[in-house]
Amino acid sequence: MNNEATFPFSLDFEGTHYDGLITPSGETDKYGMPVYFRITIGDKFFAYICCDERNWRRHESKDTGDEGLLQQIGELINRRYE
Repeated sequence: MNNEATFPFSLDFEGTHYDGLITPSGETDKYGMPVYFRITIGDKFFAYICCDERNWRRHESKDTGDEGLLQQIGELINRRYE
């Protein structure tokens, strides 16, 4: 993980406010985008996420029913790396 590149996020989703941190992996793809990201909400680990064709998912491929929140966090990451 590239802790020096960690950045904060804040968003509202389905009536709940979320504050957390996004930490990119040290490994990048051929376009220079980190391969996956560690997401922390508050002081708790939330997930490792990655992107396939602009579709964000958990890096460890477990469906936990929070796909909408993952997509919102992914959109924040897309804007950061545009």
